[in-house]
Amino acid sequence: MYNRKKFIRNALMSTVAVAALPKLSGGTGIKKYPQKKDLVRLAVIGKGRMGSSDLRTALSTGMATLAGVCDIYDKNLDALRQQSGKEVVFTREYRDILNRKDIDAVIIGTPDHWHQKIAIEAMQAGKDVYCEKPVIHSLQEGQALITAQEKTGRIFQMGSQGMSSWGNQLAKRIVEAGLIGQITQVEGQFTSPPQALRPFTAPDDATIQHIWWDRFLGNAPKRAFDAQRFLNWRNWSDYGTGVAGDLFVHVIASTHFIMGAGKPENVYSTGGIRYYTDGSRDTPDVLLGYLDYPDVQKKGAFTLSLSANQADGVSKKWGSTDFTIKGTRGLLNVGWDQLTLKTPGKTDIAAFSPLKEWSGDPVKVSDNEYVFNGPKGAKGAHHDHFVNFFTAVRGEGKNVADTRFGVQASTAALLCHESYRKRRALDGRSGKGA
Repeated sequence: MYNRKKFIRNALMSTVAVAALPKLSGGTGIKKYPQKKDLVRLAVIGKGRMGSSDLRTALSTGMATLAGVCDIYDKNLDALRQQSGKEVVFTREYRDILNRKDIDAVIIGTPDHWHQKIAIEAMQAGKDVYCEKPVIHSLQEGQALITAQEKTGRIFQMGSQGMSSWGNQLAKRIVEAGLIGQITQVEGQFTSPPQALRPFTAPDDATIQHIWWDRFLGNAPKRAFDAQRFLNWRNWSDYGTGVAGDLFVHVIASTHFIMGAGKPENVYSTGGIRYYTDGSRDTPDVLLGYLDYPDVQKKGAFTLSLSANQADGVSKKWGSTDFTIKGTRGLLNVGWDQLTLKTPGKTDIAAFSPLKEWSGDPVKVSDNEYVFNGPKGAKGAHHDHFVNFFTAVRGEGKNVADTRFGVQASTAALLCHESYRKRRALDGRSGKGA
């Protein structure tokens, strides 16, 4: 449904990114790392749209080799089986992957309601985990995930790719230096073109004979087989978390990193099903979310305002790679590989000289607008996010977007979803109604 923008940046900057990102949650488990010369033996659990994209990107780093594929839809297994060697394990049962001693790490690309359970079992089985966002499906799941990582000592990284972007790194440095003053607001928008309202038509092979329906449901309410729910699970609260968990979480994660924030004080969301009124969803296609954050690092108390409109095919906004930080002395438009600085008066560009070695020379648009471009090279934040993950798996650096960080960002996103469902503001510090 979404048209995701593609951005590029130099993969060599990934080592710089690792040094500045959040520390891995502590753990007491004894870890055996693959040797530097070895490829990480990788498996994917859930090879749908995002799982397939993650797998392609992970293998493109040259740091991993495919060892296993798990999916409950025969079509997803068969497509890759034809291209892989006999040494690759193909299975419907994810525990077959976790029980393998010759697999080091897993990508979890399942529907949201399976993320936490599989991640915990994977870490307990000695696997490092790259888990798609949000890393939890309910507000009650976070602490158990953190505890499992701390006890096992495994690497856990949330799949929010912007966390490895050059743009987030530079924005953090600019904000910390106070170059745009006290931050008052962060704003992100998501839009996508509407699709024609017509009855859902399932592919010929999307049948109960080719889909393990009971496994898909897991702990969700039991119901008869429904191909639309299976293939469009993000539309349904039983399996996903709507646009809040799918989209908002990206800007929330970036904001938490740049601002050093953790928990919002108050969360309020409003919206509704405005366009897709054909019974194909119970999550909103238009959602506005507002999260108030306290001033925890003397950067300013601020409001994070987010919106998603899946019936807007004109604005062409994609907040993951295009959000705005507004301060008392200027603002930043933040992309993965480009930042635009705007100030109310003439910009004192000399104030940015301490960042020059890292950011390069900006391009002057006018006296009060400058553009910073990332290093040339064609790899991208998605690529670098996996470089950072595999670097941590090898024991050569700290991982990016670790367990506690992932839980906090996911919790804020889930609070947006819960606020909409409960039709009231929520206390972000406790997750309860304000």
